[in-house]
Amino acid sequence: MPSSFTKKRARDENLLAQWDQHQEEHFQRFNLSREQVKSAQLSLQGYIVLPGDPQYDQDRKLSNAAFDPHPSMIIYCVIESDVAIALTLAQHTTLPFTVRSGGHCTAGFSAGSGVLIDVSKLNDVYIDAERQFASVGCGCPFSKFSDAMQRYGLHVPIGECEDVCVGGFVQGGGYGFTSVTYGMNCDNVIDVRVMLANGRIVTASPTVNRDLWWAVRGGTGGNFGVLLSVRYQLRPLGKVFGWAIIWALETEQDLENATGALLELQANYMLRNSSRQMNVQISLCFQPGVEGGLPLENMKPYLLVRGLYVGTDTAGMEAIAPLQKLPGAITQWTMYTDFNELNEKLLNVPYSMPCFAPDISWPPEDKASRYVARDLSPQEWRSILDYYKRTPNQYSYAYLEVYGGAINDYPVEDSAFIHRNAAFDVVLDVFWWTDEEKPLAQGFLDGWIALFEPMSNGHIYQNYPRLNQDDYGWRYWGDAQNALYAVKQKYDPSNAFRFAQEVTPSLKQEQQVALPATLQAALHQPITY
Repeated sequence: MPSSFTKKRARDENLLAQWDQHQEEHFQRFNLSREQVKSAQLSLQGYIVLPGDPQYDQDRKLSNAAFDPHPSMIIYCVIESDVAIALTLAQHTTLPFTVRSGGHCTAGFSAGSGVLIDVSKLNDVYIDAERQFASVGCGCPFSKFSDAMQRYGLHVPIGECEDVCVGGFVQGGGYGFTSVTYGMNCDNVIDVRVMLANGRIVTASPTVNRDLWWAVRGGTGGNFGVLLSVRYQLRPLGKVFGWAIIWALETEQDLENATGALLELQANYMLRNSSRQMNVQISLCFQPGVEGGLPLENMKPYLLVRGLYVGTDTAGMEAIAPLQKLPGAITQWTMYTDFNELNEKLLNVPYSMPCFAPDISWPPEDKASRYVARDLSPQEWRSILDYYKRTPNQYSYAYLEVYGGAINDYPVEDSAFIHRNAAFDVVLDVFWWTDEEKPLAQGFLDGWIALFEPMSNGHIYQNYPRLNQDDYGWRYWGDAQNALYAVKQKYDPSNAFRFAQEVTPSLKQEQQVALPATLQAALHQPITY
């Protein structure tokens, strides 16, 4: 082999030759020259994908088939200096750029028409078992992160989808199946490393660049800089107890039973009566039946209640005994095992939620979220069940992520994640296969939102954004909106990071609230590099 051969050199030569076949107009319309793109590629350890390249149509896809982005180029970053090169190139173009870690943004903000900076390959994870912390790259998926933690019997709340990555999740707060016990994912952050638009890297923590540390934890991705890595405080976690109880929703008696179950959950498993050890998720979903192994046809609606108890199996069984005794309750399973196994089973055994055949790829979807911070009446709970049963297809999937415990105990002024008084976050996912089905599905979703508006406090979990959301700033960030905008002006003064739902100042006089003293002081300090 010649001494001048390297895999990178061979790859770069192939890419450059490939790009010589592109028309010059392709580069010029984004205010770039062919030579600029070639020069960037030669400097990268990662690589660039352009429209017309063989892998472009696959690489531009997001997790939700409802979105069909066509970025001007995709830059895969494999080391942090690649991100600086990508930012420089992206800011020469005429369209806003986008940063993608996992591509799971529910409003499609993980890609656009401009440069797409893909950081999914910044996915290293290091566990310090003695000091019980983890250093995790922004592109690390939960499947990798959770396996690394479990080897040492350590834990931090993570999401349920193993393909979601740390970067977007933590910046939206990050709810998981242990959050009532240990708080939101962002509540466990020691510090973060962020690359600003000028290519310089800053660390943000309670003592250094505190304002950015406050903003990144809840202010959502794409606003301040490129999150490179996160350092978490971990907790020891051994075996945990999990359970699944189900109620039918077919007959009038079924609906009365299910309403009674929801009232019991509200009275003894939410808000003031919630236990920090008990983590509950309530779902409405169509399933083929109560037992496993049934054909996926003739599916029927059910109320499904699943939970994870951080404690012994004996204590866990005692905690769910009142639910098991309720009329119509059927216990599908209980299990005492490690978190990783239980996290997978809670939403997939005996059937997945929503219940798709394993050989069918997920269709386009839309979803919406609302927070509820008060008790609901029996009539309100019943109206939710009645409305769900009117779904235009059997794949609509609703779920309530129950809050309380450590989530609500965390001081609201200490992060941009403001949702600290909620009883639960309620979400509806709708799906469609054809253009004809789409209006029906989205109309059903709109009706669901209208149903919950008077029950809700008006706020929305920022990790579940929706396109064309009215007053998104207040709904995601409440009174923290103006403080977030002040942080953005400090760390991104040129507004390089911009998108449809970026941080902007509130225009409502009633939201012009004074900033916490610690945040005011941090904003007046120069950036520490």
